[in-house]
Amino acid sequence: MKRKITILTTALSIAAALVLTLTTPSAQASEQSKYARKGQKLFMQYCASCHGSDGKGQGPVAIALKGGPPDLTMLQAPDQKFPFYQVQTTIDGEKAVMAHGTRKMPVWGTVFRRTSGELQKEADVYALVKYVESIQANKK
Repeated sequence: MKRKITILTTALSIAAALVLTLTTPSAQASEQSKYARKGQKLFMQYCASCHGSDGKGQGPVAIALKGGPPDLTMLQAPDQKFPFYQVQTTIDGEKAVMAHGTRKMPVWGTVFRRTSGELQKEADVYALVKYVESIQANKK
């Protein structure tokens, strides 16, 4: 019980610090850009082999997959909001994706599968989603 309280307190402290530091639009944009840059590094390390370095689904491993990986630059429909939650649950293993394996053991193992209190994994998933959002061809 104490561990859960400590984890919750830590998460709330981080969230409060972010809220205090992100009071201006330019600060918010800078923070989002920082996450997108981190996400790009993670994407190149873990995702580009299938999804391609440009996210269009033409990575060197894509040919070995029964159904090719999707073009990640086309997830946001024109005049629609980016499907943040859908992308997040795909990356973190909450949503089953045939090519990724089971939700319990996606291709990348436990690298991005979130469990309660693992703030680094949650931050990495968030960064990856922000990167995928940044490469959308149909951005508003």
